[in-house]
Amino acid sequence: MQKRPFFRRLLRWVGMVLGVLFLFGLGYFVAQSGWLDALVGVGATGDVAATRTGQAGAVVAQEGAVSTVPIRSAAAAVGVVSAAGNLELVAEQQVVVQVGGIVAKLPVKVGDQVEAGDLLAVLDSTEAERAVEQALLSMTAAQADYDNQLDGGDALDIAAAEASLRAAQEKLADVKAGASAPEIAAAQASLAAAQASYQELQTGPTQPELTQLATAMRKAEVAVAEAQTNYDAIAWRNDAGMTSQAAELQSATLDYEDALAAYEQATAPATAAELQSALSDVQNAQEQLDTLLAQPNAAEIAEAESQVASAESSLKLLQAGGDTAALETARVQLAQAQLDLNNAVADLAHTEIRAPVAGSVLSLALTRGQQVSSGTVAVTLADVSQLQLTVNVAEVDVEQVQMGQPAAITLDALPGQSFEGVVTQMAPASDPDQSVVNYPVTIQLNDANLRGVRAGMTAVATLQNPETVSGWLVPRNAVKEVDGRAQVAVVRNGATLTVPVTTGSIQGEWVVVESPELQEGDAAVGSVTSLVGEDSGLPFGPGAGGGERPAGGARFGRPDN
Repeated sequence: MQKRPFFRRLLRWVGMVLGVLFLFGLGYFVAQSGWLDALVGVGATGDVAATRTGQAGAVVAQEGAVSTVPIRSAAAAVGVVSAAGNLELVAEQQVVVQVGGIVAKLPVKVGDQVEAGDLLAVLDSTEAERAVEQALLSMTAAQADYDNQLDGGDALDIAAAEASLRAAQEKLADVKAGASAPEIAAAQASLAAAQASYQELQTGPTQPELTQLATAMRKAEVAVAEAQTNYDAIAWRNDAGMTSQAAELQSATLDYEDALAAYEQATAPATAAELQSALSDVQNAQEQLDTLLAQPNAAEIAEAESQVASAESSLKLLQAGGDTAALETARVQLAQAQLDLNNAVADLAHTEIRAPVAGSVLSLALTRGQQVSSGTVAVTLADVSQLQLTVNVAEVDVEQVQMGQPAAITLDALPGQSFEGVVTQMAPASDPDQSVVNYPVTIQLNDANLRGVRAGMTAVATLQNPETVSGWLVPRNAVKEVDGRAQVAVVRNGATLTVPVTTGSIQGEWVVVESPELQEGDAAVGSVTSLVGEDSGLPFGPGAGGGERPAGGARFGRPDN
């Protein structure tokens, strides 16, 4: 009964000892971590410094119980733009098929290096060679015709011109004489016939015509009946279909059908189309008659006289040694034949597809035996040593990028190496379809040694604004104001010094200061919770030793206003 209180007292004492030890350890950890300094530290503007020193990116050097942060050159962080992208070829040259044909030879393959003028492919040239031969024959004929025109008209040409003149003169005489009586009579007869046809369509056939058609139909009907009787008399025979009675019955039946059709056609009323056609015939006949009665008119006489004058001129030219118009026509035909020959020769030359520039074969879209048409892309060439990188720069940083600005380029595939580049192109506008406002910037690599660098590699470009601020970056809570003047306490070679400074732009938890007494390697007495541009991964800040590749368009080191 006495043991249980004893054990209770023992457990109570053990718990008290453990609690004291836990509180002592917690206090020691807080003192060593610098949280207390961060909680009581005040910057140049009186802001209380953040206390999250344990977050990623915050590097604090310890000098005894004093929290320090290495100072950094402002030019190394402010005004620096860095973005990632993929290398691409500066230009690709597509070689297009100029004439259609069948691929006969392919002397190159993808990856080959070619020079300007090298043979890339050969098309079958059979058709092109025939076209050249045909063009040569046409040009020879055109040259002969032209030479004949230069020599002047021969006897046959003169005789033909004289015959043409006589025909033109006879036509002029006929026109002046006007229409003859037979011509007028024929026109009048045509008009009367057209009018009668139109009238017949309107009124239908006369009673005598109907009687005649009905009589013809009845006669045909009687003939069919007689033929049927004669055929029935021999219908029992096996060869009844081959007898004359069968033939007479068939002929009589056809005659009856013709008579019936004629009667039905005559008694059917005329359609609107038939009436309109008949009326049009009447009008045309009337116009022809009126034209004949009006002859001769001045226009026809003038046209006939013009034909006579033209025939006389042609005859005189031939008699004088040649036809100027014919000579000009022959000259034009000769020029066209020469042009056709030149085109045929060019098409023959285009059956050999050659490289227009030097470069590497990126793609080959042809296969041997393939039928290709004009305009087909056959080969794609490019100078693989001409590379560029296009990155997106955020709207807040684009003012820091200029045409011709140098850039340092690093590649994931070649760690530890840096290549030179220069800004060659800046987009004047952003893509309106993108939610983030970025401006594409193109950087061309101009490094003398691009060994191992290939298109498609992931690259990071860093651009330094040549007009970046000078001075040093120190934590804002490291700047103290004493007697109206700003000063910073720094640790140098183990000793703490107080340096007067002139404050500049604020960079988040950092501030740019100017002082001729500050040196590389000084550590400001203060603390920060993040790096400069920590959101973008820029490796600047206390203890910076690298960072993740920034996304395109991220902004770095932009001073707060």
